[in-house]
Amino acid sequence: MRESNALGHITPTYVAVVAISFIITVCILLNYSFNSTGGIYDQTWNPNSLSNPDSKELVQVLRKASMESRIVIMTIVDEKWASPNSVLDLFLESFKIGKGTKRLLDHLVVATLSSQAFQFCKSVHPHCFQLTTFSPKLAKDKQLGVEDYRMLIRKRNDLLLEVLQLGYSLVFTEADVMWLRSPFEDIHGTKEITIPCDIESNDAQGDSNTPDSGLFYVKSNEFSIEIFRYWKVEGVLYPNSHVDTLCNEVMINQEFIGMLGGGITFLSTDYYGGFCQPSYNLSEVYTIHGNCCDSIESKVYDLRLVLDDWRKFNALSSSDGLGFFPWRAPSKCNHKSLFI
Repeated sequence: MRESNALGHITPTYVAVVAISFIITVCILLNYSFNSTGGIYDQTWNPNSLSNPDSKELVQVLRKASMESRIVIMTIVDEKWASPNSVLDLFLESFKIGKGTKRLLDHLVVATLSSQAFQFCKSVHPHCFQLTTFSPKLAKDKQLGVEDYRMLIRKRNDLLLEVLQLGYSLVFTEADVMWLRSPFEDIHGTKEITIPCDIESNDAQGDSNTPDSGLFYVKSNEFSIEIFRYWKVEGVLYPNSHVDTLCNEVMINQEFIGMLGGGITFLSTDYYGGFCQPSYNLSEVYTIHGNCCDSIESKVYDLRLVLDDWRKFNALSSSDGLGFFPWRAPSKCNHKSLFI
């Protein structure tokens, strides 16, 4: 049996997986190189050629919600999050009371995982879309199995890939992210991916699964499409991968992304934070991710605190001036409940 000091025992299965990964990577690089020099890539995609059976409905919703620059904001919910006084209500409320965010509601597409969630969404928002191909529940509580959650992430990326193929750039946001300020001033149109990432923490701790901020921007072009295709193939080759956030995916694949020549902008988690790392400043924070909650009840409770404190903060800052303003959230959610 052959051995390697770096990898230990090398099995035939391992060699086969590495060989297949190498071949796929080379093919993607060659395809990207050909397309970027005037090959067969065409920005005008035919919805009938897409794999998603919901493509025609998706195209209609995207056309209605798109900005002039062909950017849309997208989120995904199921019936647990899309119900009265639950996560979706708070998500939409954050846009209404955030600074420079109310107008962005016109460009928000809410994808739903069930007919129940779709009906509720239509009652509170104009741009809703039902994904009939989805089956896992979105609520990331302890009742959602690890395999179901990974499948959900892969299905989400499939949807985003189709949006990119249709020529729309997108800001994806989890519905438990409160939009207190517009992040668009931090999005560089020349870069393909913009994402909040705690780079220093990842490097120092060697942690491949630190919590993310539930938000990222992807520009529609050959580069981003090839990247999402690569991750789709990677999900088939490595179905048990423990990389559950796009931040970690980008960090792990930096070398491959660099080979494609794409641009990435990393945003500070000081401005795009969450309950897992509650060190945000109300005077500077843009978005807050309601993660690290062990139940949807805890999540909703703490997200309400965020919006209540945000209202009080704005009332004080517009009147007598503002000194130190303490956050009450998270109260029930904490760092011991990662990725929930």
